[in-house]
Amino acid sequence: MKDMFSQMRAAQKQMKSLQKQLEGMRIEAETGGGTVKAIVDGEAMLVDIVIDTALLDGDEVKALPKLIRKAVQEAQKKAKKQVASQVQQMASGMGLPGM
Repeated sequence: MKDMFSQMRAAQKQMKSLQKQLEGMRIEAETGGGTVKAIVDGEAMLVDIVIDTALLDGDEVKALPKLIRKAVQEAQKKAKKQVASQVQQMASGMGLPGM
């Protein structure tokens, strides 16, 4: 029983550590040949958008909403995969079955 409690405390400590890591993570995705870049944190929340000013000229601006949406979605997908991988590593390091 004592061993189980120590494992639970260790798991809580690792989860807090993981949460801090997630807040500090920055995952990027680009679309439009790098003209639009979305940056999200480890919780897949949008942190920043970088747009090449060339897109703001003329007809190019019409494509901007689609490029932004695609970049954000791709960055969020990357963040979720990266976090899932870290959680899996943490679980296996603690001797827990796959999550």
